[in-house]
Amino acid sequence: MLPNIKISLTLTLIIIFTLVFIYEIYIVYTKGSYALELFFINYGFSGYSFLSGKWWTIFTNIFLHGGLDHFIFNMIALFFFGNIIEENLGKKKFLLIFILSAIFGNITVLAAQYFRFMPWNVPTIGASAGIFGLLGTAMLIKPLEFISFPYIIPVPVILVALLYSFYNVMNFIIVISTGIKSEIAYIAHIGGIFIGILFGFKEEGAAGGLKSLLLILAILILIPFVWKILMMLEVFNWLNFLHEFIK
Repeated sequence: MLPNIKISLTLTLIIIFTLVFIYEIYIVYTKGSYALELFFINYGFSGYSFLSGKWWTIFTNIFLHGGLDHFIFNMIALFFFGNIIEENLGKKKFLLIFILSAIFGNITVLAAQYFRFMPWNVPTIGASAGIFGLLGTAMLIKPLEFISFPYIIPVPVILVALLYSFYNVMNFIIVISTGIKSEIAYIAHIGGIFIGILFGFKEEGAAGGLKSLLLILAILILIPFVWKILMMLEVFNWLNFLHEFIK
């Protein structure tokens, strides 16, 4: 008899994302980059496309990625945070958090485009908002679990969550205050982590949530010291290795 091999939902999603990304490469090599742009317009999310009748884009944009580094970095993040949530909360809650966070991320993009903080007709793509949702939940249910993301050297989930939350909030403020253009939908990441945090509080309850908040407060008080450590760890960032690999 063949052994009973169980494939996690996290791994299943990574396989699906990989197949879609391979199809994107196929489009470029067979039809050219313009065909890929049309593909992103038809399946990426924007206020213009969504309100023009392409309702499916609020879901399909989750599975698209704009480049090799974007794709690989998201898959690494999904692997770490997805496994934490799936192992502790189960497949159903994992998928629910991921999908709702991704969709709410798109809704925040719609709001940002409506208020002209982002271009109305430029599609957004990527699984980042859903992954940030998983991160938001993970930082409350397993704040002190060590993971090798975004650094190859293991760091606690709570530190990663605060780092990315701070980074995205500050960059979104810079974008809306200066009017500079950015290819990154920071607001979608913020929307995703917000939904994840709500799920985290629901799972942990008042007492568990309070403990996590106190831990967050303690880290914030130590921000200058923590920031120096993070800057020292930047040399071990997965992005640096990806950029070198792509070159």
